[in-house]
Amino acid sequence: MSSSTSLFSPRRALIIAQSTVTQLVRMKIFYFLAPVALLFLGLQFFDAVWFEGPEALMPEQELRMHKNICLGTMMLFTSLFAIVATALLIPGDIEDRTLYTILCKPVPRLDYLLGKLFGVIAVLFVAMLVMDVLLVTTLHFRTEEKLLQTTEYMTKIGYPEREIAAGRAEMAAHGPTMILQFGVLSHFLKACVIAAVALLISTFSTSTLFTIATSVMIWIIGSFQSIARDGLFNDATFGEAPSWADKIVGTLISLIFPDFQLFESISDAAARAEDVLYSDMGHLFGLSAVYVGIYVVLSWFVFSDKEF
Repeated sequence: MSSSTSLFSPRRALIIAQSTVTQLVRMKIFYFLAPVALLFLGLQFFDAVWFEGPEALMPEQELRMHKNICLGTMMLFTSLFAIVATALLIPGDIEDRTLYTILCKPVPRLDYLLGKLFGVIAVLFVAMLVMDVLLVTTLHFRTEEKLLQTTEYMTKIGYPEREIAAGRAEMAAHGPTMILQFGVLSHFLKACVIAAVALLISTFSTSTLFTIATSVMIWIIGSFQSIARDGLFNDATFGEAPSWADKIVGTLISLIFPDFQLFESISDAAARAEDVLYSDMGHLFGLSAVYVGIYVVLSWFVFSDKEF
């Protein structure tokens, strides 16, 4: 079977992805959200904006708050962009009749869907990379400032060199580290899964607003479903064990909705400068691939039955 009529062609998907990147860059939502996220990260240069009160007296807490604010901004931006951008792609192609031009050629619908998803992921990667550079830069300068202040203070008090070195090492652990990059990567993987969810919904939705609203709802449910599932399976109500019906419902929810709490746990650990194992990241990569694969296959099945 030739590459022009094969079920999937990386070359065709790449061409569609490149076109999608151009399409996304021109979207007003990109120009609106990106400067807001970058400006918010840039504000971390100013101590008085965010760090007041008791936390200002604790350098480790200040650095942790810095990371929490930056990681939270990155998560919010990438998740919202993944939803809105993906929700606008297929309706936009239908409106300007680009979809009919593409599908009338020997382009399988799987190539089209994967190309669209790869385009969204590529833009997400670039946006995340820019914000990551800002995060590392601002955190580096803030950490160096706190290291200098802590060293001067401990030297003035008369701490021995060994304790000063231990204090500096503890402070440096809250600066730019590989563990922090794991937190950034977890948000990127989470955004990829959310984009795949939005892609699936957009294949059967007749309204862009419905796609966005449903994707946001799934995002929210996925962020809290692990808590509900633990309560359903492990907590007895009024001394009674959960019924088989409750367990079935909980299992279905865990299969339908992605568990985003797993991604958040990596980010929270990175913000607290706790150890994150490479095996944990490998598990997160595998889980993300499974989620994205399932939603892409479902999108393909739904999209294949639609007539254009």
